[in-house]
This record gives sequence, C-alpha cells and structure tokens, in this order.
Amino acid sequence: MEQLSTIIQVVGSLITLVILPLLLLRSKKKKADAEAEKTEADNITAYAAEWKELYEKKEKRVVELDAKIDHLYAEITKYRDAIRELSEKNSELAVQNQALEFRKCNKHGCADRVPPSEY
Repeated sequence: MEQLSTIIQVVGSLITLVILPLLLLRSKKKKADAEAEKTEADNITAYAAEWKELYEKKEKRVVELDAKIDHLYAEITKYRDAIRELSEKNSELAVQNQALEFRKCNKHGCADRVPPSEY
C-alpha cells in the first residue's frame, strides 16, 4: 500500500510540476493573444477614426466649394443678364438714332425742307 501511495504521490507531483504549468502557460498565451488582438483592434479603430475625420473635413470643404461655385455661377448669370439688357438697350438706341438721323433737316425754319418730309 505504501508503494501505491508513493506512486500516487509521484504521479501527483508530476502532474503538479509538468501539467499545471503547461495549462497556465496556455492560459497566459491566450491572455497575451487576447491583449494583442485588443491592442490591434484599438489601433485599427484609431486609424479608422483618423480616416473618418479626414473624410469629414474633405466633405465639408467640398460642400463649401460647391456653395462658392453656386454663388459665382449666380453672379455670372446676373452679369450676363445685365450685359444682355444693355446690349438690347444699345441696339434700340442705335435704331432710334438712325431714325432721327434720317429725319434730320439740314435747313432749319423753311418750308422746302432738305430732305423733304411729310411731317
């Protein structure tokens, strides 16, 4: 019986000295792997947050530039309309000027008007 007890003690000691550290080593390795994965996930999250911030800044800048472009197009349209109106007015005045030149009398205050006119 003593031999059996000794064998059980030896086997117990072997289990305690060999298997328990192996189990603890696996546990430590899993813990280290989990910490590494968490650190990597945090790094990826920070990286994604930086890219998101850059994207939002760029998008804000695009919106600002679009608004500026729209404003400039509105100004261009306003100036084109003003130019068109002035051109139309200039054309009307040129036609009126031609009509007045045609009716202009070279002799003033006489009945025999040059050029003759019926009015």
